[in-house]
Amino acid sequence: MDDQERTLYLLEIGNRIKQLRIERNMSQDELARKCGYTSRSTINKIELGINDVPQSKIKSIAEALNVSVGEILCWNEMDEKYDTKKIQKEVELIELIKLIEEHYGKSATEALSLYSQLDNDDQGEIRGEMKQMLKQEKYSVKKESSNGKAM
Repeated sequence: MDDQERTLYLLEIGNRIKQLRIERNMSQDELARKCGYTSRSTINKIELGINDVPQSKIKSIAEALNVSVGEILCWNEMDEKYDTKKIQKEVELIELIKLIEEHYGKSATEALSLYSQLDNDDQGEIRGEMKQMLKQEKYSVKKESSNGKAM
């Protein structure tokens, strides 16, 4: 995020805090007190986009305004602007790939990576084919007799 984007983001958060504060008929003084600030000037600077909001204070501001942290940080708008569900799935896939790599080695990782590049229909087709392949005798579990030999 460059300086201009950061400034716009701080201003957006500040505007959001101001909007939520006004909707709750709360003064800057009252919000400042509830958040542990000694004066309203810090809240004013946050609302104007001058001051960055420390993470610890974002939570206390959200609690004082009785909203979620996500609402203050405009996550709803982020959800609309970006496909956050897709991003979350990609993050989960990366974590899964790392686990597979640790346990099964690179070939499983490569297969999963290739699979993830397919669209839903093709992924379904691959899963169907794999299920059919797993029904083959060579993949079936062979019963062992009491002497430990396969029957």
